[in-house]
Amino acid sequence: MTPPQALETSTPAGTRQVIPPCEMACPAGIRVRDYVALIAQGRFQEAISLIRKRMPLASACGRICYHPCEQECNRGLVEEPIGIMHLKRFASDFEFFHNPPPPPPPLKTKKQRVAIIGAGPCGLTAAQDLAGEGYPVALFEALAFAGGTLRLAIARYRLPQALVDWDIEMVLSQDIELKTNTALGRDLSLPELQQEGYGAILLATGADRSRKLSRPEAGIFAEGDMAFGHMWTVEAVAAGHRAARTLSEHLAGGPPAPAGPLREARRPAEELDSRVVRGQIRIRPRSTMPLWQKSGEALGVAEIEVGYSEEMAIAEARRCLCCGSAEIDPETCISCLTCLRVCPYEVPVIDGQGLVRIREDRCQACGICVGECPVKAIAYTMPGLEDLVPQMEAALRERDPQAPAVIALYCSYGALDPSSATEFHRSLPPSVMPVPVPCLAKIDVAHLVKAFELGADGVVVAACTGEDCQFDRGSLWAQQRVNIARRVLGEMGLGEERLRMQSLSAQGFAQFGSDLAKTIESMGELGPSPIKARS
Repeated sequence: MTPPQALETSTPAGTRQVIPPCEMACPAGIRVRDYVALIAQGRFQEAISLIRKRMPLASACGRICYHPCEQECNRGLVEEPIGIMHLKRFASDFEFFHNPPPPPPPLKTKKQRVAIIGAGPCGLTAAQDLAGEGYPVALFEALAFAGGTLRLAIARYRLPQALVDWDIEMVLSQDIELKTNTALGRDLSLPELQQEGYGAILLATGADRSRKLSRPEAGIFAEGDMAFGHMWTVEAVAAGHRAARTLSEHLAGGPPAPAGPLREARRPAEELDSRVVRGQIRIRPRSTMPLWQKSGEALGVAEIEVGYSEEMAIAEARRCLCCGSAEIDPETCISCLTCLRVCPYEVPVIDGQGLVRIREDRCQACGICVGECPVKAIAYTMPGLEDLVPQMEAALRERDPQAPAVIALYCSYGALDPSSATEFHRSLPPSVMPVPVPCLAKIDVAHLVKAFELGADGVVVAACTGEDCQFDRGSLWAQQRVNIARRVLGEMGLGEERLRMQSLSAQGFAQFGSDLAKTIESMGELGPSPIKARS
């Protein structure tokens, strides 16, 4: 199945063309690799926000999905696939327990109104998609509540109803109208809806209550159980996406321009075996789902599986191989062969037409080529790099104006295990603002200089030691870019000493904090950044 979200991520060529097999296998088209990467970086709320774009019923899918994504996960060729469903549950539980405000509803930019009959998984998904495109949407449900089979057919010890409530609330918060106790054929009819001005009507009711209805006429549509019989929740969600796309195309007068061909980043088993032998992939067994332990209290109706802790979720997410993370734009590439020279894994090659091609089945997502390409023809399509500048801006907004503002860039995948990362943050001096990066080999000179333009008085790059770096020569490339940026700062009159690089091992995070305090003292002697003073 071609995932319908495959064209959402921008690259130099304009669209994403390389899709990891986990995402290709997901009926709902969830950006699996990307939300796993966000969890690995400790960015849990961003992870669930990304999940909800394609899976509005995230709490349910994190518990009752048949997870075809895991069957296709390349990590399964090493030892065991990533616990993708458990990580989705972790992200949705994190959101539920932290109770953040819902995102602002989208503006209603379209005049055509859409009616959706049935507020089950299919109808809720279609409603969210169409509301996101600016259509006024109304859901009509025969029962007294939304949710469909999630309420009627799933035991509460498998899917707590409070979580279903939360998922539905997040959908309806997008300014979607819900009318319950309103049955088609009893309380309203299709002609009545048309007379009320609905430009399109979707029948998304349950198969057991709807298959007696005749197929709608032109302009009216059917999806989900109504059209295909009983299906898994994730497939009902996929049907909702299809329905929303069809309705949108109908109302807009035609489909969008066809997309280019997609390529699947499936990894050869022999290539992964070779990486294991060379120590580039470490054997890390899958995190086991914790179970409820009897403590003398009556359990009642509750879940036996209690979910991952934050440390377990980060550790599990870091097992991801980040498949298919780099793409090249052939229109921008000048065939300078820089990427061929710098790649430690021999991923870029010259094809039969003399053009540079990235072998997505072998790319390790180190990002070295992205920073070295002189014309920026290579894109890193995973989260964590494109928002590095906004992260630095956010960190500097929290600074103490009376103290030097120092940004500490560190690898979110390398030396620090999840528990050590927490202690690392606590060990830093108050004036240091830590900003994680998905491997420091991905930062370039522009990122380092930009930190000073944003108002930093100093920048420290906390690099993994050689044995802790998961990429060949990652720290070496980071050091090279730091050296170049130091020369740039010197030429700008800022002083090279404002930018430092220090090694950080898994055992040495406490010592790093004390060393960093001394570094900051010397930075303080330099005074505020001249760039900040001028701004």
